[in-house]
Amino acid sequence: MYIKWKDYLMYYNEISGHEYTGGNVAILASEGFEEGSTFITFKQAIKLPGMSGKKMKGLKKAATLMIIKSKKDPETGEIKKLPSYFTVFDFQQVKQRIESS
Repeated sequence: MYIKWKDYLMYYNEISGHEYTGGNVAILASEGFEEGSTFITFKQAIKLPGMSGKKMKGLKKAATLMIIKSKKDPETGEIKKLPSYFTVFDFQQVKQRIESS
């Protein structure tokens, strides 16, 4: 029986509940994160009670991931698909940083 990696490796965003898919799963798996690991973006982290940009200093980023965004060209009206990159952090590390302060 052939099982694709995307059928059993699941990684989530702790705040939104969004499940990461495609190449992002491969990136997180290659970084050694276990199935079910949760992540948080920098913007989400600094909005948490007790967290700030200064407290994020020194935390190792988990990975840089990508999504494809559609954007309308104002001159031609054509819809273009552009990559948008964002950094995620291991939520457990962020949580420990908040609790230790």
